[in-house]
Amino acid sequence: MNRRYLGLIGIMAFIYFAYSTATAARPIPQIGGGNISIHGDENKLEILKQLNAGICRVPISPNDYWNDGSATPSKIDAVILTAHRHGITPMVLFEYYSKWHGPLGDYEKWREIGQAFAERFQPNSRWLSSQGIRDWGITVFSAINEPMWKDNNPEPIPVEDYVDAISGLADGAHSVNPKLNVSPGGFQEIPLFQNRNPYLNAIAHLYNEGKLAALDIHRYWDVEYVPMQGTHDWSLQRQFDQVKKDAGITADIGFYTTEMNFKKRLLTEDKAARGFLTALWDALTVTGNHGRAVTRFVMPWNIFHTESADEHYGLCKTQRPWTPNARGRVLQMVCKLTRGTKIISTAPKTTGITVLTSANRKVWIWQNRPGWSSIHGTSFEIEHLPENAETVDVYTWDGLKRSVDIAGREQVAIEGLTPAQTYMFAAGTGVGEPTTESSNHQHE
Repeated sequence: MNRRYLGLIGIMAFIYFAYSTATAARPIPQIGGGNISIHGDENKLEILKQLNAGICRVPISPNDYWNDGSATPSKIDAVILTAHRHGITPMVLFEYYSKWHGPLGDYEKWREIGQAFAERFQPNSRWLSSQGIRDWGITVFSAINEPMWKDNNPEPIPVEDYVDAISGLADGAHSVNPKLNVSPGGFQEIPLFQNRNPYLNAIAHLYNEGKLAALDIHRYWDVEYVPMQGTHDWSLQRQFDQVKKDAGITADIGFYTTEMNFKKRLLTEDKAARGFLTALWDALTVTGNHGRAVTRFVMPWNIFHTESADEHYGLCKTQRPWTPNARGRVLQMVCKLTRGTKIISTAPKTTGITVLTSANRKVWIWQNRPGWSSIHGTSFEIEHLPENAETVDVYTWDGLKRSVDIAGREQVAIEGLTPAQTYMFAAGTGVGEPTTESSNHQHE
């Protein structure tokens, strides 16, 4: 083999390495919330806008997506237009519960539903274009939420009917645009943990055939039943890997969660907020077959519930105006710190470190918990600091704790950290201090 040929191989290898490195970064998954009524929910969408959230879940009941033997996509026009005005992109959940909704319907019915809704609401559809809306629309469709929830499905959904519905929805949407994402509605965490979910097992082949895009797992951390302290066994990463293996899903699929929270039960709101920060980053950094981030979006439940109305899950003290409690402030902080960033590396199975970057700042996230990080402890070494950055700001669940001077340095060790919690370190311009009630900010 001559030198000229070897040189060509070297050049090609360099180009490939440069390209793969440049394209390895992925936008930070969107954060959003639900549920948003098909009639618009202006106040909820305004709250999401204030949070810099990007996505919302719109559940649709059977009477609003199917009537008199035909799909009825125009019934959700109002919420689609309202969401667009607020800069929030909807994803659709076609609801179905045997307790209220009669027969599920066959493959052909669900194929028509997928086709009709995709034709009307995919980006640059004829209808959206007629409303003056370009390069925006619905790209994620899902159906049948928590099929094993016995309270709402006292008569079990026949597995064969479920498979036909999910397959029909996917084929209908893909007949309009093969790039649209179709997934089953969210699965409850406990049946998945116990490998007792026949519905996921029955649609595994649809994932492997490329018809289904992502797995939606609902996660409610609980200090007693779904513990976080000292173990990674209950993490979304661990469960995502395990249920794929159990069901025989070999495709490199995506992940998202349309319901997640750290339950305030047997502990204070502050302790729930501490766990909630870890839970958010667990959900935001799930990786797939090749170690790359595959999370699409994360929706905490419930951004819009007050803690007085919903003591376990409410993330605000008042809704009008939206006044966050401690977990709500964690959400607010993460939305602000991550705005416009991309994930350049994440290692939830080893170090628990994720690195984000944008044009003007860099953010490191460290899951500093036993079981969650191979380097958990009281100090954190940061390398490759951004040029011209003067400080690294240190954040935890209760906001900005201190700023460390780094002017002229390429690396720094942050000492005196508290174990068993998640940290975020931000360097660069345009970071700012997220809203917080913390008064512990120190400058070093």
